[in-house]
Amino acid sequence: MTKTKGAPSFPKLARQILSDYRGFHPTLAASSGLHAYDGRLPVYTTPSVRRFAQTMRRHLKVLDRFAARDGLSPNAKLELGVLRGMLLTELSDIEDRRRPWTLPTHSLYRMNIVNYLLRNYAPFDRRMRAVAKLQADVPRFLKDLRATLDRRLADTFYEVGEMAARGILDSYSRELPEHLGNASPDVQRLVHRTNDVAKSELDRFVKILDGEFKPRIKADFALGRTKYARMIYAEHLAKIPIERLLEVGRADLKENRIRLQEVAKRIDASKTPPEVLEGIERDHPTADSLIEDTRQMLEEIRQYVVDRDIIAVPSEERAQAIETPRFYRFATAAMNSPGSFEKVAKEAFYYVTPVEDDWSPEKREEWLRHLNYTSLRNISVHECYPGHYVHFLHRRRVKSPVLRSYYSYAFTEGWAHYCEEMMPDQGFGDLRLRLAQLQDALLRDCRYISSIMMHTGGWSWEDATRFFMENAYLDRLPAEREAKRGTWDPGYLNYTLGKLMIKKLRADWFAKHEGATLREFHDSLLAIGAPPLGLARQHLLGPRAGPAL
Repeated sequence: MTKTKGAPSFPKLARQILSDYRGFHPTLAASSGLHAYDGRLPVYTTPSVRRFAQTMRRHLKVLDRFAARDGLSPNAKLELGVLRGMLLTELSDIEDRRRPWTLPTHSLYRMNIVNYLLRNYAPFDRRMRAVAKLQADVPRFLKDLRATLDRRLADTFYEVGEMAARGILDSYSRELPEHLGNASPDVQRLVHRTNDVAKSELDRFVKILDGEFKPRIKADFALGRTKYARMIYAEHLAKIPIERLLEVGRADLKENRIRLQEVAKRIDASKTPPEVLEGIERDHPTADSLIEDTRQMLEEIRQYVVDRDIIAVPSEERAQAIETPRFYRFATAAMNSPGSFEKVAKEAFYYVTPVEDDWSPEKREEWLRHLNYTSLRNISVHECYPGHYVHFLHRRRVKSPVLRSYYSYAFTEGWAHYCEEMMPDQGFGDLRLRLAQLQDALLRDCRYISSIMMHTGGWSWEDATRFFMENAYLDRLPAEREAKRGTWDPGYLNYTLGKLMIKKLRADWFAKHEGATLREFHDSLLAIGAPPLGLARQHLLGPRAGPAL
């Protein structure tokens, strides 16, 4: 490849793009394992966000010039595509979704301190000094956020923002003190001082949300067809018409409904599917045994993956099942793996949300039924083996800093959701697990269709709530929660969209690799990190790979 006089080399350009990205998102850089960024909160003021967007557009123009040249190697094309996906996604978030101005959680989650508390990458005093540095900047950070946020937010954006602010406040108030006793007296005093100010500012912010923003709630949240299509292209680097998206999603929903009814009938033909599911829910852990039972379950699933040679599990390190930190307990379960640049800490935490001490016996039982053994097994496949945790282990082995710096929503969640279906296909579990897998598939199908219809088809979140209730066997409260999420997270269609794209890629890959094993496909796919799936398809199948969906 010839180099134009005066133009930067591609490696130099890539380094500059990553440097600019990390400088704008220092908390993301720190969580990736680049600890030079520890303790830094970003500057998300309107001028800084607009300058960053302009910089990203300049970088895109230079990348496009590189892409037009002859002689790029396949690996260089992959890296270039990943950088394009990163920049296009940032611009979609800023210019189309306007997240810095409309979604409080975009900023509030940057105040998360859980990695400093739990991940042993440095001496505890050093990590607590980073917490003190971060908390000392909270007044400035929240002042910027108050000045930046629109004064009229969609009701669902307000709700999730208030939940996040209260959760972060709770982690500063309750979780930080539980760990702080391990610090030296001087560091304890330092953190206490900054913690008092940070808590006061967070409490004030919650009151401002309630007093200044809530009375000005608006109903409109939809992106519209043009912005939605740009979001899809940025995520996948593949043009998929909205009509095609809907056609595929509705077909998957129909197929999964039929399969669920068939499996429920095989389990007990005398009962309806909801009655069969209710029976499965009765077999659940106790409040005291939940975490330990989960740990034992993880060993069972991991051993199955290894024994059946489904995918390489390139480490003897285990994901550690622990109670979900309080600020994140809106989730049933979640995986917190080390960043892909982390050199010291190997701890990976599998959060499982427990019952709360102040819950009534009825609410405790309801939650434990939700976390029944069968559903917990399906969740653990998604989060740990061979889902997110195994994916992380592969990403850690990727040599390219570019490929380790960005992961697409659809690849990451699509892979984990694909694993839920693939594991029963490989003989894991029983009919009850297949039923739980299909129920979760229906939930994700409903997310997929609701996202498209709420943002391009005129649905309200009430319309989506009814759709979840009718098609995913959900009661009103969880259905409403799912529908509301789609207003501020339209990308949650990517669980199903990513899974379907991976399944099509797998079928086309096997057509080109006769006699190959499933493990060879899985290892080849995860060896490239988590790029946009349209790009992954071209890299693994060639430029004439055909449509992604």
